[in-house]
Amino acid sequence: MGNTAGKRNRKAERGTALVLTLLIITTLAGLTIGFSGESGVELTLAGYSRDSYKAYLTAKAGIDAGMALLAYDEDPAMDSLNEDWAQLDEAFFTLQGLETEGIAVSGGIADESGKINLNLLRNNDGEINETREEHIRRLFLALGLKEEMVNPILDWLDGDDVEMQDGAEAYYYENLDDPYPCGNGPFLTPGQIFLVKGMGKIKQFEGKRLLDYITIYSDGKVNINTAPKEVLQCLSESMDAAMADAIIEFRKDEDFMGIDDLKKVPAISGEVFAEIRDWITVKGSTFSIDFSVNANGAAAEIRTYVLREGGKTRPIYWQVL
Repeated sequence: MGNTAGKRNRKAERGTALVLTLLIITTLAGLTIGFSGESGVELTLAGYSRDSYKAYLTAKAGIDAGMALLAYDEDPAMDSLNEDWAQLDEAFFTLQGLETEGIAVSGGIADESGKINLNLLRNNDGEINETREEHIRRLFLALGLKEEMVNPILDWLDGDDVEMQDGAEAYYYENLDDPYPCGNGPFLTPGQIFLVKGMGKIKQFEGKRLLDYITIYSDGKVNINTAPKEVLQCLSESMDAAMADAIIEFRKDEDFMGIDDLKKVPAISGEVFAEIRDWITVKGSTFSIDFSVNANGAAAEIRTYVLREGGKTRPIYWQVL
């Protein structure tokens, strides 16, 4: 009897030991899986950090290359889309074989003198220049935008608090859900443009970027070698789309070395040239360089505006996006 009870006790002990062993194994297995999962997460984060830095360095390399090309421009008295600086784009990076490392690059250099300078709509007395106002209104129409969208820009720039029709002054901005003051002065940064009523909605539209047509960095004269069609059109009421196209076709094969070369374009009459001659140039002094990079899913973008003078370039605005 006692012998049977002893066997039962030993079986119970073995059963308990087995259960405890299984519990310990299960616990250890769980801990192992947990540690393995954490290691995997850490490895993933480390890889993302590496790729983020790689993306940033690639974008910065694009900026540095752009500044060097602009500094060593052989003919700074003339800037055109046929020059080396204008060829610095994603094709340049494709030649470096970066796609094999999972790196995709987009961007390039733009001449800010090929755009309309919004800040110069305003004179030193805080009043709007009527001729420049006509330019920006025609530009918006050429871009397929509503002309009245210009009015909030004029209200932002002028020195008074009188609201134009369809415009916006301090009262509008101070009563937004996230209020901020109206500028009543020049734009301090390119991005500030999109604080103006309605501008944020057209930051990009129909495959276009608004900043490809407007700027706050130029002397106010438009470079006929680099300006897009819509900017050329806005310079005169007499400048239609066909004339602008003719200028663009001509400059593909021959740069405008001086503004008088514009007369070589058969479509440009003497009257049109006389109207726009005070508003045009063939060179730029400020350029924007923008490169966006994706490295295996990690993204980086750098945008800078550089001033070229005396054979050197220096950044006047730098933004990491």
